[in-house]
Amino acid sequence: MARLWRREQFTTGGAPGVVALIALSPVKLPDPLPVSRKQHGMPDDSEGAAAIELVTRDRSEDPAWFVEQVVQPFADLIATDLGPDVAATALASEHAYVIEGEIADPEDHGHIQAAWALAKCICEQGAALVVDVYAARAHLGVEVAALSPERDLDVMHEITLFFDETESGALAAWSLGLRKFGRPEIVILEIAADKATETALLLRDIAATLVAGERIEPGDGVGTPDGRRLVAERFDPAEAPVVSIEGDAVVLR
Repeated sequence: MARLWRREQFTTGGAPGVVALIALSPVKLPDPLPVSRKQHGMPDDSEGAAAIELVTRDRSEDPAWFVEQVVQPFADLIATDLGPDVAATALASEHAYVIEGEIADPEDHGHIQAAWALAKCICEQGAALVVDVYAARAHLGVEVAALSPERDLDVMHEITLFFDETESGALAAWSLGLRKFGRPEIVILEIAADKATETALLLRDIAATLVAGERIEPGDGVGTPDGRRLVAERFDPAEAPVVSIEGDAVVLR
């Protein structure tokens, strides 16, 4: 039986945890899917696990809609993460398996664990790739199929850190994926190029505390390894258009 991914520092009052995975497959998969708690890591003692739903979309039902709404929005992401050949496979896919769920103020990560358990089963049956919508990341199907059902939660598997240059020439950094945990994304602006690695480590560490259950709100302070204190403010997208975030975010100054 898979061990439930718990939040050891859970603090109430967070936002809903929302997960969405899209698995693309060239072949129709068995219905029902042979999902196993032991083989795929499906938890059975979590309210969040029960909130996960699976919907199948077939290209043959409406080819134009399938391409425009299911595949094309993620084509560039897939090409960037997995290469043009995999992107071509995605565009040619005949079937999409959409795994979604939402749970209010999640006390554990059962909804995420269950979503990946389904994705693992789907990939074992022949899906070519999986798009983690809120983390904006694509995974090869063979890699998802190879996930250990007994693994611990890996923060850097669940979130993605992005860097891009702003109009001032400095860097902006931000997370994507914390929405799955009911927490706001984190943004840091005006980063010198030689501080990119340091900033990535800081973002990783802050994300890990939020994943574990801590909360961050405007006005909260965050200490850094070099002794600085950053203060959280609500992020205004107009301040840094290069930062691409949907949903709540805070900027650390």
